[in-house]
Amino acid sequence: MISSSLSKRVLAAVQAVSLASAGVTAALFVTTAAGGGAAPAAAADTLPLHHIDMDGIVSLIGMPYVGSELRMGAPAEFSGCDKTEAAPAGYTIEWLSNGTPLPPERQVEPLKILPEDRGNRLSFNVYATTPEKPQCGDSLRGDENTLLHSKETAPIAASNRAMGWTGRGNFELLGRTDDGDLVLYPRTYTYGLGACDAGTCPSYETAQWDEPRLVGIGWDVFNIVFSPGDFDGDGNNDIVARDARGDLYLYPGDGHGGWLKRSVVGTGWNIFDAIVGPGDFDGDAINDVLARDAEGDLHLYPGDGDGGWKQPRVVGTGWQVFDKIIAPGDLSGDGDVDILGRDYTGYMHEYRSNGQGGWEGAGTWGPGWEVMSEIIGIGSYTHNLGEAIHWGHTVTRNDTIAINPDGDLLKYSGFVPTDETIGTGWEIFRSLI
Repeated sequence: MISSSLSKRVLAAVQAVSLASAGVTAALFVTTAAGGGAAPAAAADTLPLHHIDMDGIVSLIGMPYVGSELRMGAPAEFSGCDKTEAAPAGYTIEWLSNGTPLPPERQVEPLKILPEDRGNRLSFNVYATTPEKPQCGDSLRGDENTLLHSKETAPIAASNRAMGWTGRGNFELLGRTDDGDLVLYPRTYTYGLGACDAGTCPSYETAQWDEPRLVGIGWDVFNIVFSPGDFDGDGNNDIVARDARGDLYLYPGDGHGGWLKRSVVGTGWNIFDAIVGPGDFDGDAINDVLARDAEGDLHLYPGDGDGGWKQPRVVGTGWQVFDKIIAPGDLSGDGDVDILGRDYTGYMHEYRSNGQGGWEGAGTWGPGWEVMSEIIGIGSYTHNLGEAIHWGHTVTRNDTIAINPDGDLLKYSGFVPTDETIGTGWEIFRSLI
């Protein structure tokens, strides 16, 4: 069912699809006072790292998922420090896991989060080369033994849908056509640091789409296809598909946009009319699955982190009022995944989880969503590295994607979202994964 190049038929269809390709920049600010900003109202598919600091000097940027990259944000205070061969930026970083230094080969920036980091809390120490020099930062001056330490991440969770398919921790799209072709739209992000001015150093992520490619054929035999993120524990995102008999197949991702040999991971799943992958719903750093039966009961199937299941249980009733259930991840920036439900009148409702397999609260986005042929939460389109304060935390925001009746691909950021068109011609796709 796998192909490595686009067929002529798919190529013609894909050529009709346009994507916004302009580079996107987002400024980061590190100052000696806490930054301000409006609370983010963002649809999210990732647990945001708190953008945290010690006296406004050091901050940690990234998302606490396997596959993400972590780096120190905009080190304005170090711009006047002596540059050395060992510290070309005027400082050195020591990465820690649960307070213990990582091995020497992982003392690099950015730090790639690996499967063995799952469940651990990462942080770093940073050392200035010449803290006694006034131009090396007022807050560092006069103490060559000054140690600056970032706060820790949340416990690292398994790679989720937001980490994409090519092993780069990126927003990427995967579309399935009516004919069963699976087309991957990879995306490349490039990090850069601008010139420091008045104690502020802006950093930027520019982004562009790579060439789309066919990564599967024959997927029309399945009536439900979704991604649970990394389900088998190897650090790569996977796909799960259900056929008409109710058999559930796992297609392990190879980390390069392709698939390894499939296996059956469930039978009898035809009793469910909706199945989604919310990420880690019960707080054990392992990805889970939610499924709704004909009676409207919502069942949690916790993953075991090795391609299997723990004991399922019912976590909701009355969900038959929705014609579509969407698992966008963390919408609110509180670190816990959330669920969206579109009712039959077109209203979108969001349900915040409590991070322990239960619910915290609910809200409504508003009407008009019935016109969308597809809605999915798939991560941060721009990496959203600007600061936005919510519930006392600085968060990396994520987005929701929808296809409207004209085939336009719309990006939504916010609980009262304003759409942005990022592509056209997307009516060729039956679903996004």
